[in-house]
Amino acid sequence: MRVPVYPDDLIRNRGFKSLSKQLQQHWCGPAPISLADAQKALAQGLGYLSFHDLSETSKVCPPDEPVPHEADVRKAIGSAIKATLQAETSPPVDRQKLERLVNDLSLKKLLAFKRVQVSPAAGHGLLPKLVIQTQQGLIKEHVQTLEKILAESGDLRDRALFACMLGGLRANEFLSARMQQGAAVYSVKSRDTKHVLDAIPDRYRSILKEYIKVSRLSDGDYLFRAGNASGRPLSVITLRKICFSWTRKGNIDASLLTPYGIRKTTDNYADFLREMGVRMGHHSVNTSLAYGVGLPKTSSTVH
Repeated sequence: MRVPVYPDDLIRNRGFKSLSKQLQQHWCGPAPISLADAQKALAQGLGYLSFHDLSETSKVCPPDEPVPHEADVRKAIGSAIKATLQAETSPPVDRQKLERLVNDLSLKKLLAFKRVQVSPAAGHGLLPKLVIQTQQGLIKEHVQTLEKILAESGDLRDRALFACMLGGLRANEFLSARMQQGAAVYSVKSRDTKHVLDAIPDRYRSILKEYIKVSRLSDGDYLFRAGNASGRPLSVITLRKICFSWTRKGNIDASLLTPYGIRKTTDNYADFLREMGVRMGHHSVNTSLAYGVGLPKTSSTVH
């Protein structure tokens, strides 16, 4: 579970920053807590490793990121606060004080829990204002640089990961994909299964096929395994670290080279916007348009 947090939530006296201050001021421990520790506890309760992790992730948080149920979020925050309290004191945690503190937190201050306003400028398909400042994807030169770097590295797994992200697949989709009758498949919301290969652009399909062949994957194996263990998939955290390693090799802005940033990328932007909704599994054209904001313009008209 992870609550989406956006850059506006990190502005002073807004969203996350306001909640952190509220948590610090009403701390239920025997001793006061620093604002930094309050931010850390709250970040962990929202599903992040640390405040730094939350801050970095907010820069690339997609506008269509699912929002967990508020009750689940409060429960997770309570667990994070309890863990912090147990680490700093030996007396047992006062359950009533803890529950009161968690229930009093104004989660509606976070953008994720606010009603999304829409702009009529988007035409008949209303576009949430939230997406106007979304992160751009990689440009063609970035893709070419990464292709060269990954080809020279000889790391077939990394090339296959890159192909999956360029195909518009969500990280949880291709990381959860398993082998079935010689093909990598993943489940979608409708509980149907889809083939990973179908989402990948034609020019990259041979890479995935070669990766599967060389890896000697068997039915039931995860497409991308954690280390050499077929029983566990590669984690999203590890995927982010892999992407970050590419930023240094390619001298590319780290805020662009993320699983989400790569997912927004395409070689042919006109075709991308035309096919994006189907490929990415979006239920509304608004979401697809959100990914198109800021993309380089082409001479083609998208209908």
